[in-house]
Amino acid sequence: MGNDLRARNRGGWTGAWSWLVAASLAHLWLGGVEAARAQEPASVIVVFDGSGSMAGNIEGVRASKIVLAREALRRALGKLAPQTRVGLTVFGHRRGDCGDVELLRPLEPLDVARFGDALDKVNPRGRGPVTTALREAAKSLPAGSGKRSLVLIHDDADNCQQNVCAAAEELRRAGIVVEVVGLGLKPADAAAMACLPQATGGRFFNARTAEQIAANLEEALRLTGSEGEGIDRATTAALATPQSAPPPAAVPAEGPSALYLRALLVPGTEPIGLPLDWTVFSERAGGTVLFEGRALNPQVPAKPGHYVVEVRDGAVAARQEIDLVDRPTAVNVVLNAGTLQVKAQAQKSGAPLGDAIVWVSEAGQTTDGRRQSAPLAMFRGGEGLLLLPAGRYLVHVEQGLVRAERSVVVPPGSAGRIDIALNAARLLLSATGQDAAGAGEVVVFAVVEDDPDAPKGRREVVRSTGRQADFVVPPGTYYVVARAGSVEARERLAVGPGDVVRRTLTLAAARLSLATKVAGAGWGADELVSYRVERLDSATPEVIVTSRPTPVLSLMSGRYRVVSRLGTVNARAVRDVEVRAGQPQQLLLEPQAAALKLRLVAGGTPVLADVLWDVREEAGAPVWSTGQPEPSLVLQAGRYVVRAETREKRVERTVELRSGDSRVLEITVD
Repeated sequence: MGNDLRARNRGGWTGAWSWLVAASLAHLWLGGVEAARAQEPASVIVVFDGSGSMAGNIEGVRASKIVLAREALRRALGKLAPQTRVGLTVFGHRRGDCGDVELLRPLEPLDVARFGDALDKVNPRGRGPVTTALREAAKSLPAGSGKRSLVLIHDDADNCQQNVCAAAEELRRAGIVVEVVGLGLKPADAAAMACLPQATGGRFFNARTAEQIAANLEEALRLTGSEGEGIDRATTAALATPQSAPPPAAVPAEGPSALYLRALLVPGTEPIGLPLDWTVFSERAGGTVLFEGRALNPQVPAKPGHYVVEVRDGAVAARQEIDLVDRPTAVNVVLNAGTLQVKAQAQKSGAPLGDAIVWVSEAGQTTDGRRQSAPLAMFRGGEGLLLLPAGRYLVHVEQGLVRAERSVVVPPGSAGRIDIALNAARLLLSATGQDAAGAGEVVVFAVVEDDPDAPKGRREVVRSTGRQADFVVPPGTYYVVARAGSVEARERLAVGPGDVVRRTLTLAAARLSLATKVAGAGWGADELVSYRVERLDSATPEVIVTSRPTPVLSLMSGRYRVVSRLGTVNARAVRDVEVRAGQPQQLLLEPQAAALKLRLVAGGTPVLADVLWDVREEAGAPVWSTGQPEPSLVLQAGRYVVRAETREKRVERTVELRSGDSRVLEITVD
């Protein structure tokens, strides 16, 4: 059961304490919300990972992850309420780049067959733009009173340098819940994605077997419907302030038969004041479930009989059987667990790290010196309370590129605390420069450090895209870089422990507008043009290639060679130009080019098979050849020898082309 990790609200288990105080008020306040939601069916977009890694396997399972996920998703969808509106967004499955996101099925009443057909067309291909996919999928969810959810199915963290936690906050503000189903996620990746369910009030699952994939997907989809959890945990946590839970109500001496459920850390202790996941079922009645839900010390009415009580939370799980007689009965389930309060703080100031990611894994599991154990519990924030089985653990804290871990023992019945300090500095970067940033170019920020073992003596340690960047790094000396297209600005910075350094990098760009014109041409030269722009005065030449007919390029100041090319043969114009920042230039290139179509005729009928064409300069140098029956091409103006060869004959003609010509050369075979 450790694969089902309950996502904590802001402040981790602190939000759980808040839940207790606000429960009654929140229930009344949210009752009106739930009633309004019931007027509209739930809406859910499945965000499905089609990146290349999905072709791999989960350890010990022969089928690929994408096959397992497809089958499990198809079965889980069949258990949704038919009025639920479901859509499908897939990423990384076509081009495989960081913009590869597609809405395969729009939001519509559930049709499992059509949904499954769309899934079958998804084949793993490239990178995984998880964050972009979530943002695009959210756009397909309608405004209204119905519950709105995203179910993310993936096997890796975002590898397109996007901030998934910033997107999680956007989704929270939009009232969208994200349920996350990981497929064999590595511990660091699972920790990086934890903020999604934490911020939005969803659940986090990390499946490691085919059975867990099926069960986790079914549970995640169940939570998206109106029959899912009735209280929005993220909203409830925001309504109250943390304080101790009230003691559970006493079990009456007389009254209707019922089970009064309590969870104890160890025998003889007071019930813990935390909501847990409870299941009560009767083995003698065919396994009928009497109660299933997350609650604090629930009371379950039941007829006399034999019952099984299960309780769980993350890695903690316990089970107890009880014979209920005709009176109220207390059921004290012993968890053999302890609580651990974790605080992540800055080493220099001691301030809580509100955007830290904290996760706990089992200690001592190593392979080649690398820990492989999955997270047992996690939260995002400066402080949180974790419920853990008794044992030895590693507590990991991560903020940006800075990480720390501590070993801790959780004895049965303990209430421990551990403070972990990070020695970190913060870089807050922005870019200015209207010519570069305003030309539609994406600004890329990067942090680079000296590394004698790297190919060029420097190594990029982190990057991000957007108008601003926020990097957390270890103290040291770095080069901060802002880049838009081919325009770049950089600065060397030394940062110490606890420093917060703000820098605005100026992207001084030279604007160069390109156009191509062929005098007298009426054959659509714009559709055939491409450009190659090469830096001439740089030790490491930079090349830009574009096929836009009239591009506007943002360049660093310097000397460039611009080549305008028509078609794919030899028609081109070359100009050298020097550009300066703040001085826009327009460059018109005028290739001397002509369009030529070739046709071979025998007995008055075009020959459409077994023809080999060869075009050479008048002096004999080869220019172009093809086996197409009636080829069209663009050539530099001049004289050419055109040869047509069939199995029986070979004929040739000389043709002179002037700039702007559009000619059909018809060669007759007698």
